[in-house]
Amino acid sequence: MAFPPDPPEKGAETSGKENPALEAGLAALKQGNYEDAIADLESVCKIDLNQKSIFRAQMGLAIAYERIGDVPSSIALCKTLSKNSSPQVKEWALRTLASFTDRYPEESRGAGENSSETGFVPLDPTALTASNRPKVPLSPPPSVSSKGDDIEGLNLDLPSSGFVPLDRAPQPSKGASERGRLPNPQSRVPTEAKHSDKQTEKLSPNSDANALPVEEKKENLAPYQAEWKQAGRAKKWQRLPAKTGFHFDLSQLWGVQALTAIALFISVFWALGGILNFAIKTANDLLIKLRVIYENDDYYSSPTRFVPIAAVIATLALVAASPWLMDGLLRSYYGLKSLSVETLSERSPEAARVLQGFTRERRLPVPTLFVLPDSAPLALTYGNLRRTARIAVSQGLLDRLADDEIASIYAAQLGHILHWDFVLMSLGVLVFQVPYIFYWRVAALGDQSQNSFLRFVAGAFAALGYGIYWLFRCPILWLSRARVYYSDRISCEITGNPNGLTRALLKIAMGIANDVERQGQTSYLLEGFELLTPVGYRQAITLGSLYPLIPLEPILAWDYLNPSTRPLAINNSHPPMGKRLQILARYASYWNVETELNFSSQSSLTAQKSKLFLQAWPYFGVFLGLALAGILWLIGGISSSIRFRPLDWMWGDRSLLYGSLLIGISMGIFLRINSFFPDIKPFNLPGEALLPELLANPAALPVDSQPVRLQGKLLGRPGIGNWLCQDLILQTATGLVKLHHFSRFGPIGNFWPHSTRPSDLVNRPLTATGWFRRGATPWIDIDTLQTQTGRTTQSFHPIWSTILGLAAAVWGAYIIYQGGA
Repeated sequence: MAFPPDPPEKGAETSGKENPALEAGLAALKQGNYEDAIADLESVCKIDLNQKSIFRAQMGLAIAYERIGDVPSSIALCKTLSKNSSPQVKEWALRTLASFTDRYPEESRGAGENSSETGFVPLDPTALTASNRPKVPLSPPPSVSSKGDDIEGLNLDLPSSGFVPLDRAPQPSKGASERGRLPNPQSRVPTEAKHSDKQTEKLSPNSDANALPVEEKKENLAPYQAEWKQAGRAKKWQRLPAKTGFHFDLSQLWGVQALTAIALFISVFWALGGILNFAIKTANDLLIKLRVIYENDDYYSSPTRFVPIAAVIATLALVAASPWLMDGLLRSYYGLKSLSVETLSERSPEAARVLQGFTRERRLPVPTLFVLPDSAPLALTYGNLRRTARIAVSQGLLDRLADDEIASIYAAQLGHILHWDFVLMSLGVLVFQVPYIFYWRVAALGDQSQNSFLRFVAGAFAALGYGIYWLFRCPILWLSRARVYYSDRISCEITGNPNGLTRALLKIAMGIANDVERQGQTSYLLEGFELLTPVGYRQAITLGSLYPLIPLEPILAWDYLNPSTRPLAINNSHPPMGKRLQILARYASYWNVETELNFSSQSSLTAQKSKLFLQAWPYFGVFLGLALAGILWLIGGISSSIRFRPLDWMWGDRSLLYGSLLIGISMGIFLRINSFFPDIKPFNLPGEALLPELLANPAALPVDSQPVRLQGKLLGRPGIGNWLCQDLILQTATGLVKLHHFSRFGPIGNFWPHSTRPSDLVNRPLTATGWFRRGATPWIDIDTLQTQTGRTTQSFHPIWSTILGLAAAVWGAYIIYQGGA
């Protein structure tokens, strides 16, 4: 008996030489050394990435299990192989099963009782205990198409065992490549192997995996059944060392808070000063027109001289009143209600013990507790002092999370109070609630009007409010991301349960995704208070919708392996989820606790400098402009020294600096635009894509523009509240993904009457084509959205990028021309 190595099909990809462990295992099987054969073949199933090798190893294991008397395991493995999409593998498994059924009727009936509709047949949990062997992965490796994969060379000459050798398969025709194919979710291949350099190459964003029929791809996802490992917690634990997980340095957190405070108070002071100055000037002009007072140019008699002092007083008053203002806002618009510790203890006794025990130990007042009647799992901590701190959780969080998971979330909120970061976050969130509430209330009023002009005005004011809301988010984004690592650490040190926090964060992400799907849009509570929640809704939309379909470790790998994660997350409210969960796993490992998720021990991928430069070219254009200005100044300086009058004006001329900066930005845009928006043609859109495949490459960057076509239902806010296209989400069969749309007439295009807006297509099934981008938040730049009735809206992002580049170049040249005139 032997497995003769077969030459690869011409043009097919190979992974190198045959696995030595496979050959050793098959040789041991032929010699009757079944224990050694099982050990070698199981190792192949765990670490090999070659589908043919794993098939052959699993077939050999089925025979070896039967030979040592472990018939249930052999039958279970054959039943799993019988679900494979490859006709040859399926035929072999069915023939072998028939033989086992005839010879072992009792074992076959026992195995049949455990079989599921998905084809997952669990092995007898006691079958291999005696020899302490690790279990073989029960599901086959990625299902393959008979058209595109070579499965020759699987012959086993063991007729006495009931093994029926496969006939030599005909040469397969050229079909879909294996590159970019999603690993089978039930495969227990270690994460280290999945993220090897070889696998990274296979998951190239330019792969032709979409050539496979979407039905076949979905079959790869179907067998997975999501279940929690329910990894335990530390029984006795000590404080974590400073360098475990991440470098715990409170001075860094205080430094971030100091810079945030400066930026935030300047912003609030400027905004309040502008409002007061406008109000005073308007009132003063009105009184002058009414001849109540007379115009006076004397500054010291003008009421505007008190504006700076009034702005400082108003800012301090806002800080002092922030807890009660936030209470009133949440109570008026979102139904905030009081929650007693006794009521909380009925749902989570551990959470009540954590609150009382920690505050007593640290001599802190127990925070005021509230509950929000919202189905999305949320937790908010706000206030201005420790004695005025509030913790509000949603009913969805209490309903979805287990006792220990609720306790871990409350412990994390106590971490915010302990480090005082909740004070600045409360003020920042409170400030931008004013323009945010203005935005959605004006949009709601505009939707009630039938007058097109009034709707246009409402849309313009709503857009203004939303824009101001986004501007006021910026000063606290850095603190919002930084503080999470510290609160997670405090939660683990309080509870000794990093696995409980891991499950809590994932369940929150799942609950947010479910809430978006149920409502058909992002709720105002989720968006308006995103910076206070444990998980940002933008990162939760895709991640939470994927968990029921596939394991999360391959998807989370991008967050901690990609070297560009930090700069790409600069606009996000929370740090990448994969990085957070990896740190929690390190805490569990330090306390010798099994981890809920199995993360790769591989270090970060090597940065691809060419791709990084390409990604950041518009920003590097600033430096190009500075270099250009420096060269021109140098030429001007030399001309001045030799008294060459036509060019000596360039020495120190500021117009050259300003104009060169614009020209440099223009150059950066044009250097990136072709890679950022490759042509969408039929040959690079061979079939419908699946989100897990698009997300599987940990080395991907947004500049890896992958043309895609996806079918699904468009979710988002209808009407004026979505005229800026800020809430567009495509609900596909394999998850949710954010969409980005740019109107024909640029930023103001969606305000024109009678134009086809994406918000008009909300809640309709449609087909989206565009460019998929893998960033801290995955998204698709839309090219077209087309409904089943043929109604189409087109995005013009590439065109407006070109217009922006041309405008910058022309403006820069004009500035330089004016300076030299």
